[in-house]
Amino acid sequence: MQKLGDSPIHADVLICILRALPTFEALFATIRVSKALYTAYNHHRNEVLNAVAFNHVGPALPLALQLARHNEHTPTEDYMMVLSNDESLNYWDFQVTIEDICHLVKHANVVAEWEDLYSFRKKDIRRKTSQLTILQSWRFQKALYRLMLYSRLFPADKTAYAITKNGSVSVTTELERECLLRKEFLSDCFNNELNQLREVTYFVMEIIKWVDNVDSSDMIASNKEFMDIALSVGPATILECFQNLGFEPLTETINRLCADTTPEFFEDNTSRPLLSGYLLDFISSVLQARDAESSQHISIPIPILGIGPSMKALYPRCSQCSSSSPFHLWGQTTWDYLSLSSQVLGTYLFPSLTTFLKGELRNNPVEVKHVEALLVKTPFKEIYQDIHTKNLKLSQWHDRSDDYWICTLCLTNFMKDHLHLWVIMKRKEANDQIANDCWYGYNCRTQVHKLGHAQQLNHLCEPTR
Repeated sequence: MQKLGDSPIHADVLICILRALPTFEALFATIRVSKALYTAYNHHRNEVLNAVAFNHVGPALPLALQLARHNEHTPTEDYMMVLSNDESLNYWDFQVTIEDICHLVKHANVVAEWEDLYSFRKKDIRRKTSQLTILQSWRFQKALYRLMLYSRLFPADKTAYAITKNGSVSVTTELERECLLRKEFLSDCFNNELNQLREVTYFVMEIIKWVDNVDSSDMIASNKEFMDIALSVGPATILECFQNLGFEPLTETINRLCADTTPEFFEDNTSRPLLSGYLLDFISSVLQARDAESSQHISIPIPILGIGPSMKALYPRCSQCSSSSPFHLWGQTTWDYLSLSSQVLGTYLFPSLTTFLKGELRNNPVEVKHVEALLVKTPFKEIYQDIHTKNLKLSQWHDRSDDYWICTLCLTNFMKDHLHLWVIMKRKEANDQIANDCWYGYNCRTQVHKLGHAQQLNHLCEPTR
């Protein structure tokens, strides 16, 4: 009997197995299993690496290779010359090397996380992993790889910053050269690709705004160019900011790139042409130039999700009022995303507790004190779950199920109807001494201007008169 790998047929089978592996991690684990697999890999290394690279990265592999092979020490103009002359980076006749692999894997992980987030926010809020079709995924990945490469070629470094600080003729020429390079880079894209790049850029900006709300730093309000500064550090750093719920990774990146200018980089509000309209202005400029040159009808741009039948029928609706605002519905998958950035329905309700107190309770210092004591230490999500699971829910509100969704307006009204009931329940669980109920409950007007009345009776109750 022949040993595995001795026969040409065996070798072909082994190569097929290796070529079909989904990731480089799986490939390098597999070739350690037996000598036959390792020998087959060594004899067909280039073929196997190319195939696994495509499996791991997907159809956007040529762009991923352009990004992986970019060297930050190579001048932008020189690298763009490489891109235009090296066919292996622009077409499918490429060769993946061992040196490429680490970069490919790192960048592919970033792109995959962005795709999951994009799908979650733009296509299906019920699932945290990508639900994009193969074509939609290809469009998105191409656009994001281009955005990543653009931020590498044109970073917010101190050289680019210095260009805007000097009015000499030589510096003006340098500024014009930089602008021409950006347009040249974008001119390699078709119109639809530029529109898809713009669509992804707007989505990245949406995430930057989300982080700004969560971080409560008001960076966007305090610096008109902050959005462009954030775009210039690239999607990988912005993703870190999203995961860390703050702009520390962005600040660290700027510190590394612009060590000599970091303080004024954020505080200086003078005009900085290389930051203002960092990408979007140049996309618009290229598209407008093409429109002016073309005498033919300009085709309708194809968005990433495509032009086809409306997807509204697939979106969940509010279980209470049936409103269709799919990307602002609260449910199991969206709760953290919406609550972290909300100014009212935040992780804790304490800062906005008066919004949820019924009747005259907000003007009762005694009851406000009781409510504050509980809200400062109890997460909003826990309060919401307690109302459903501990039989506090009023009959006019629907029962919660696995596919239960509720809009922001209904959720606000839900909390108004139930917060006082939850507070009383928690006080009873803690064995607090609770006064007799006032006949007029939370609508009592006397509780506002008579402290003695507010202290003697409980107003966290339903009116009986």
